[in-house]
Amino acid sequence: MNVRLKIFLLLSLVLLSAMTTYVWFYSLMDHQRLLDEFKTAASEAEDAFRGEQQATEINMLQIATFIAQDQKVQQLFLLGKKAVALSGGSTGDELANQVRQSLLEYVQGSQQILADKFGFRQLHFHFEPGSLSFLRVYHNERYGDRMDNIRFTVVAANAEQKDITGFETGRIVSGIRGVAPMYATDSISHERIHLGALEAETSFATTLSRFHSARPSQEVAVLLTKEHLETNLWPEFLDKLLKQRPFIKGYRVEGTTSPAIEKYLTHKSFSETILSSGQHLLQDGESSYNVISFPLRDFHGEQDSTVADAGLVVVWQEVSDKIAAFHDHVAFLIFYGALLFIVIEVLMYYALKLVTTQLQQELLKTQKKEVKTQQARLVAEESSRSKTEFLNNMSHEIRTPMNTIMGLGRLLSETSLNQQQQNYIDKINLSSKDLLSLIDDILLIANMESQSVAALAVEEFNPEKLLRRVVDNFSRKAKNNDVALHVNLSSQLPHSLEGSPKQIEWALNQLIENALKFNSGHDVVLSLQLLEQNNNTATLEFAVTDKGIGIADTQKEKIFQPFYQGDGSKTRAYGGTGLGLTIVQKICQQLGGELTLESTLGHGSRFSFCLTFQKSVTTTIDHPVTSENLPQEEISSALPLGDISELVTIIHQLEEPLHQLQAISCQKIALSLADRQWPAPLNRQVQMLRNLIQEYRFIEAQTALQRLKQQLV
Repeated sequence: MNVRLKIFLLLSLVLLSAMTTYVWFYSLMDHQRLLDEFKTAASEAEDAFRGEQQATEINMLQIATFIAQDQKVQQLFLLGKKAVALSGGSTGDELANQVRQSLLEYVQGSQQILADKFGFRQLHFHFEPGSLSFLRVYHNERYGDRMDNIRFTVVAANAEQKDITGFETGRIVSGIRGVAPMYATDSISHERIHLGALEAETSFATTLSRFHSARPSQEVAVLLTKEHLETNLWPEFLDKLLKQRPFIKGYRVEGTTSPAIEKYLTHKSFSETILSSGQHLLQDGESSYNVISFPLRDFHGEQDSTVADAGLVVVWQEVSDKIAAFHDHVAFLIFYGALLFIVIEVLMYYALKLVTTQLQQELLKTQKKEVKTQQARLVAEESSRSKTEFLNNMSHEIRTPMNTIMGLGRLLSETSLNQQQQNYIDKINLSSKDLLSLIDDILLIANMESQSVAALAVEEFNPEKLLRRVVDNFSRKAKNNDVALHVNLSSQLPHSLEGSPKQIEWALNQLIENALKFNSGHDVVLSLQLLEQNNNTATLEFAVTDKGIGIADTQKEKIFQPFYQGDGSKTRAYGGTGLGLTIVQKICQQLGGELTLESTLGHGSRFSFCLTFQKSVTTTIDHPVTSENLPQEEISSALPLGDISELVTIIHQLEEPLHQLQAISCQKIALSLADRQWPAPLNRQVQMLRNLIQEYRFIEAQTALQRLKQQLV
């Protein structure tokens, strides 16, 4: 399986997961939105039913109040109350019956229009206190019964003498009732007397009809519990009701807008769901219904929370079309999601094919470039190696005759010469010395270009001692040039660091030698400051500051170029090859730093570089090589005369810089010692002398040089 196919399959899997997640997420959101819609509809249905019930209660109260304010009704009710009181019983005597009949005839005759218009089915007159039945208009054969423990609406209206409404089940029927207190003015005493209460009652049919008219898509049913009906109704009236609609699952359907409720109640799973309060979804074949069931409380139950519910109100609505629309929407999402997946797959396949083809072409180009770069690098390395070998060979080939010339020039200068001849030989010696210095600088640069950072020796050193040693090397030359050489050390320098002290010392020597050369009569400051440190590393700044001739802004970038020395007048005045700063910069770069310059023409210069060192975790004891432990070997008199002559010439060249502690010149001459392999036993002593010079231990090098010279002589 190639890479492109793997990438395509991986992207396809990611895309498929994303599309599936998208369809699932939005389907879930739509499903939740649909459920929320059903819950909202159920909650609104409950509020609507209770609103219609309350409106019916108000209508019943208005009817009861209207009739109770009829003066003839009041006088007849007052007369009946007196008749019952005179008889001493609850039903009254013949006079009470006559008054009851007169009240019945008056109410039936004049109030039938109200009954037809507002749908009430019962008017019931009750004496106070409590509830003593005087007249049931539509069941006038029943009267004289006390209902204090049943008709709580009437008891409350008589006790508080205020209007009362609510659902309640009486002796004969269950209904929605409005109860108004009744008063009458006694014609004899002219006092306004509280007689009792008039109750107007209607069934749930009016409420259900009005509910269904306002919300035709919803059906509603009122269910009353068996316990509630058996507690309140007279047995004969309960039996009559049960013949019409028997109990189902412990409930009797009091009223409904759809006969389907009886079918649902007989269904086991449906009945269990319907008879539990809350919102539910029911499935009847291919039809789905949103159902809400909530408890029905009578007036007594509303006053006393310990009383059991009187029944249950069930509202249901067919939502098959909405569920079907939801399923269609889910199918739509799946279909178009699959279609989109296929389209994206096709586009992605060809896009991936195009991209991979381009990448392969670019990769091929890159590989070709890398091959060319590698070949160019090998050629460059070979060229650099050839250049280095050439420079080494040329340096050796040039240095050998130059040493001879310088040696002969030195010998000639010691003979008896006239003034003109002495001038000629001095110029020969000076030019030879400058030429040899130039050759040494070129060789040093070539060696540095071929050397990597990893090749630098890392050793422990004390930065303060390193700086002191540099100052000691130039103290005599500074004094001869009438220059004060100052040292500025940070007070918190670490005592031991790991780095390349020889390269650092060489760079500082070159900078100080330049400062002394271009700074006659002024101070030179060698500074070492601690910039930052932690437990493992320390960053130091090395700086050499002078107050000499300075460097123009136009020359600051050029000054680090090989052989660049500013204008010709300065070159002639101060001499030099123009390679010193180039070498210092390369040393700083090899050590991980950068040589920086701050200078103003005519006001001096400041050269600095920052290096970061590892702190030393161990302290080593250095056993330096000294002139005292140099081997005291006898040099064979059988050595070739050319070797002895060349070595004598180099020794003569070293005497003056060692005497004056000129570090740069000594280092350059030390290259002459390392340039060739001397015959034994010269080789060992020469190498030890070279090591002392490279470690800037010039005092010991002077002693070793004199001893070697004596042995050669």
